[in-house]
Amino acid sequence: MNENRLKVALESIARRGVPEDVNLMPYIAARLERKTLMTTLRARPLLMTVIIVLAILVMTGVAYAIGKSLEYIPGFGLIEQGTPIRVLKEPVSLTKDGVTVTVHRAMLTPDRTDIAYSVSGVPHSAYPEGETVMGNCIDESSEPYLRLPDGSRIYAGRFLTTPVPADVNEAVFVMPCIFNTLPGAVPENWELPLQFIPAPPELTVIPVTILPSLPPEPISTTGAENPLTITKVLDIGDSFVLMGEFRYDALGTISHDNVFADGSWLWVKSVKVIDSIGSEIPSILSNDIVWPTPSQPNAEVWGYQVDKNFVPSLTIYYEVERIIPIGAEEQAEVTFDVGTNPQDGDVWTMNRDFNLGGYNIRLVSVTSDYYGYNFNFKADPGASANAINVEIVGYLPYCGGGGGGGEYPEEFTRSVCYGGAVPFPNGKLTVLIRFQALKRENQTYQLAWSPNTAQPFVTPTPRPDVCLTLERWNQLAGRNDALPAGVSGKIVTTVNEGGMLPATYVSNLDGTNLQKIGIGAWPSLSNDGTQLAYSAQDGLHVVNLTSGQNSALGMDGYRMIWSPDDTRWMFTNTFNMYIVNADGSGLQTINIPSGQVLAPVGWLSDNQTIVYSTLSGDGFNLKTYNLQSGETKDLFTIHNKAGYGAISPDGQWIVFADRQFGETNWGIYISRLDGSERKLVVEPEVTTAFMSVWGPNGQWLVVNTRDANDKNIPILVNPFTCE
Repeated sequence: MNENRLKVALESIARRGVPEDVNLMPYIAARLERKTLMTTLRARPLLMTVIIVLAILVMTGVAYAIGKSLEYIPGFGLIEQGTPIRVLKEPVSLTKDGVTVTVHRAMLTPDRTDIAYSVSGVPHSAYPEGETVMGNCIDESSEPYLRLPDGSRIYAGRFLTTPVPADVNEAVFVMPCIFNTLPGAVPENWELPLQFIPAPPELTVIPVTILPSLPPEPISTTGAENPLTITKVLDIGDSFVLMGEFRYDALGTISHDNVFADGSWLWVKSVKVIDSIGSEIPSILSNDIVWPTPSQPNAEVWGYQVDKNFVPSLTIYYEVERIIPIGAEEQAEVTFDVGTNPQDGDVWTMNRDFNLGGYNIRLVSVTSDYYGYNFNFKADPGASANAINVEIVGYLPYCGGGGGGGEYPEEFTRSVCYGGAVPFPNGKLTVLIRFQALKRENQTYQLAWSPNTAQPFVTPTPRPDVCLTLERWNQLAGRNDALPAGVSGKIVTTVNEGGMLPATYVSNLDGTNLQKIGIGAWPSLSNDGTQLAYSAQDGLHVVNLTSGQNSALGMDGYRMIWSPDDTRWMFTNTFNMYIVNADGSGLQTINIPSGQVLAPVGWLSDNQTIVYSTLSGDGFNLKTYNLQSGETKDLFTIHNKAGYGAISPDGQWIVFADRQFGETNWGIYISRLDGSERKLVVEPEVTTAFMSVWGPNGQWLVVNTRDANDKNIPILVNPFTCE
């Protein structure tokens, strides 16, 4: 097992931005084998920019015509009232050589077609092993499409603008090949016949009311125009959607591309909404709401969707940082020889010091990879708060950027990349290090909004059978209550301290006796609280929490789960499952079909039966496997992005994330192992991670929730009494 360490980041990157019914897991897992997250960010610095922009919901250049009379279909979006809607009669699957393609659903209107499909069962060996090898189906000619009876094609991406004609009730979903697979590795030319029928009466369609927007308010301290405005508000049943703009020209003369005449520019640090009693209101923004076009070139569109469980009014806070160049740019030059054939992984030790902007900046080393060169620096505190960039003279890169731990780290990297271009920079290279001093100023703009008091303010009725509703979460999120009587134990947390992997800590359940264990992810505490397994850069480790002994086991994997008697644990490397003794001896490969995406779930109380899930066209299928007899039993299917769940200590219950049609997020459920006595513990409107943890006595769950600023807030829930 020589698995890449990026798998430790899988949980955090998988949750957002990927439609639940488009199964990207086989492709993601195959790519994770070969490139670290830091390498990806170094080579693709725009990725970090995109992540930041999406996180704060700032969008530009997207057009949508807001009609006077609208309806909202969860999972599809806004439509004009009275629009005829058709849906897929039933899901359709086709399996060939163990690979399954499934069309889960379709929704058709006179101006749009939405197709949701997935691919599962693709073996790991079907994907390229190196970055220099490209698979099939990577160009537009290989995209899936609908073939209509007259032979015409409608390409089957998400939210198609091309409609299926109203008189066409049958089509064939055609997938020429599976993205990025090797030629001949998996079947090609998939065809699945689809039938479309009028939408059933029970389809959820919510009337939309467009509320009047507010005129711009002056900034009270200066009297100047407020750059933050609300342009439209939609009432879509249980929530409001606030749409607005941030107008850069309200803050000064714009020279070009939202750069001010003095050369300064802004970036948005955070957006949050607070109600009148001081509670921060999380955004429940659906990815099916499309935003208007900015009213002017120097404006960015923002959006915020809020559940109606708040106390009016709301105040929108928009925190920005203005970055102002100070003085002239400074430069330093260095040369080094990379030879005629630099290779991925080569390292050149430099240790050259430069004085730029009054800071000592040391170029420690240069490394190469397939994409280009990474320049590794160590500088005086505060130096990296300025602009420090690298240029290789005579070679025009297609991207550049860098990173480092913390806001302004002393150790950081700047990269220039060429994507394997020929000629790749080689030989004796001249490098310019550019330094531009910057001044940074933080400013927060705010804007108040209330629903029109002349109209009824309808709040949703809480579901009595749900333990944690969004309303209840809003009440709890800012509190730190005492633990219930009789509840004790230890809790494991991971903390981003600036490195590629987080730091792992163990403490008492109330936060006391905090101990830092090491740097690594996927921590797993033994049932008796004396040992901890985690995944580090050099592979799996086990720590004796009593003696402090930390043992590296010389094997790689993630998602470790201890047996009830703490003598063994199971883990995976995505495509295989393993059992190992607590000390790392006796490694055993589980005799279950390989080549599928596998997810460990837990153990039953007999210490001999494990529960795991495998990815299929319908979701993740939960199964049991007896280590002695080899018997496998099917349980039921869940629909989340990783197939995870957790078994209660008595082996009678399972907690898992699942979603239902029309919901934009998953809820947290418990059920018996056969799927019976299913109960919704946390409603989908509460943002959660897809893993929850049972307490030692099997009566409490720790549910990991998240607020609008991506702050993690663990909530203790009794799923049986709803305390």
